[in-house]
Formats: sequence, structure tokens, C-alpha cells
Amino acid sequence: MMPHEATDRTAAQGPADDKSARFVIQARLVRIKEQNILFSPSQRAIFALNDTAADIWRSLQEGLPPAAISRKIACGHFDTLEASRHVEAALKDWEHLGLIRPCAPSCCASPDEHVSQMLAVAGRYIQIVYPAAHAFPAITVFKHLEIRRETADIVLQPVEHGDRIHLFRNGDWVLSCPPDELATVLKGELLNDILKHGAYELALHTAALLKGERLALLCGDPGAGKTTLTLALAQAGFGFVADDVTLLDSGGLGVGLPFAPAIKPGSWPLLTEYYPDLDMTPIFRRPDSKRVRYVLPKDFMPLSPSAVGWVFLLRRDRDSKPSLDPVDTIGALRGLLNGAFAPGRELGSTAFDVLTHVIGSAQVYCLTYSRLQDAVELIRRACP
Repeated sequence: MMPHEATDRTAAQGPADDKSARFVIQARLVRIKEQNILFSPSQRAIFALNDTAADIWRSLQEGLPPAAISRKIACGHFDTLEASRHVEAALKDWEHLGLIRPCAPSCCASPDEHVSQMLAVAGRYIQIVYPAAHAFPAITVFKHLEIRRETADIVLQPVEHGDRIHLFRNGDWVLSCPPDELATVLKGELLNDILKHGAYELALHTAALLKGERLALLCGDPGAGKTTLTLALAQAGFGFVADDVTLLDSGGLGVGLPFAPAIKPGSWPLLTEYYPDLDMTPIFRRPDSKRVRYVLPKDFMPLSPSAVGWVFLLRRDRDSKPSLDPVDTIGALRGLLNGAFAPGRELGSTAFDVLTHVIGSAQVYCLTYSRLQDAVELIRRACP
């Protein structure tokens, strides 16, 4: 049997009425020279199993539920309690490693067990069906995007399984995560869907704020303070449009993806002056284990495509005086191309023409700063 043939093989329902016993097997067990080897085709990874773990895996492939597997291996060298612990530990490890996963959720589940949220982002309609026990506080992160609509382009369904949440997209498994990462994972999946299916010419890795009828774009390397500065400006007379991604159409007009900005702990003290209730906001985790809080400015601006008036390339430097310096065309291109994304991934001539149009019509500056207040003041002066 070829490796890919082992992927997504569903273990049959065991004799016990145990819905949690249904798994999709995503690895292949072989025995080579008295060694049990578990091979994951999707990860191109191998894992060594002792004989007990191998017996558990084979029983899982046969469709036995956990309780039956425990009874089966207890007939060997373990008592029932110890056998149950071995089975529970093995299933937990394999699930975390992505070697097994639950089957797709049933559409016949009770409505009382779920909370549904319909969202609209950049012309895409997404329904999220949360397990009731884990809807809050993740659901609050996307509340400003809610609409009333019957049909969706995609359905995202987080499913609780043990101590993990498994995310399904239109019934297909996507990934699993701990419950406190759910909001971050959903935000990432929404972004992926828009970049893959949205109508745009070029996606820029920039924040966007509205001043008058024009957009001010902020971009910079990680650590440049883009999110913190965006939130401060949103409380200083600018309308919040986007924190991380701005889409450009064929005419060079921009539309921001208005997801709530994720604030890392280092920025919490800086932003309490602008957002006094920040300490009351729920804390989530990213897949890299870093903690974040999501905050949406009150002056949230869901708007039609707008022209780009200013571009600010951020340079945070403790030892430099605050300054705002014009940037030449080459520097502007390099700054905006950093992290830019085009449909099909290749930056074609049309996307490049859009970018050159934006740079040709906008004022582009390099903003050097150390203190947040200095950066806010310099941008306010540049955007009358």
C-alpha cells in the first residue's frame, strides 16, 4: 500500500455507542526489524511505537472505541485502570501530533448545542458554527462583522474533542488547536479564504486608516509597532479601516480587512491611555503561544474603496530623534512589496501597475520614532 492510501482512512464505528470513538486515521503503521514505525504521509514524519502503543493503534484501525481498546490490552500485562490511562495518553498524543482526528461533525446535532455567527468580509460570506461551550469569548472578536443572511460561501465549524478544538471547513478537517487559540485560528482561516477567493489585484501587508476621504497606510517589519500605532491613531482623529491587510483593486483603490487588531503584552501598558478598558478584554493565545488581546476601535470605518493618500514606512529606533522623511520611488516600492500578495501568488504586470499607481499618487514617508506619542503627532501633521 502506498503512503497516500493510508491518509484519511476512517476507522469504523465500534460496537459501543461512543461517538467520540470515530477517528480518521492519518498515518500508517509498519513493523521493520522488530520496530513499530508510524509514518505520517502529510507531515513526512515517522514515530517509534512500543508494542503496547502499536496494539492500541491497530485496535483503533479496527474501529474499537477507547473503552473496548482498554479492555483488550488489559487482558495482557495491565489492569483495567492502567490500560485506560495508556489508551487515553496515546490518543491524546496522536491527536496533538495530527496522526488522528475526529470525523466530520454531524449536521443533525441539536441547535441548542451550537451558536451560529454569519460574517461578511471583503465580499465573502462566512458562517461560523461554534460549540456552545466555546462560543464565548471567541465570538466577540468578530461581532462587528456580523450580518443577517441565510446562505454563506463557506461554513467553519469548530468541534470540541477532548482538550482540543478541531476546525472543519465545509465538512473538511483543517487543523486542531487548544480552546484559547480558537479566535486566532479562526481569524487566520478567514484571512486565508479572502486571499484565496476574494476579488482584488494586490494585497498589501499594511494597516489602513481613514483621514478625510483618503487612506493612510502603515507598514513595517515585525516589531515596528504597526498595530500599536494604528490603535493610537484611531483614537486621535483617524477612522480605523484595517490593522494588517489592505486590498487594492485594479484602479488602485484600497479596502481594508477590518479584523480586530491583536495586541501583544508589550503594547498593553502603552495603549491603556487610549483604551482604559483594555485590562478587561479577554486574553487569547496565538499558535506560537504568545498572548494577545483583541481590541476594535470605536471609530470603525467599514467603507467603500478609497484612494491612498499617504504611505508611512515605520522605523522604530530608541536612539534616533523622531522624524518624518520623504521616501524615493525605489524605497517606496521595496516597502510596500514586503509581504505583498497577489492572487495566484505571482505578482503580475497588472498588480505591479496598481502598485506603481499608488506610489505615484500618494505621499510616501519614512517615520522614525521611539515614543508612541511622537509618531502619532508626526502622522497627524502629515495628514491634514
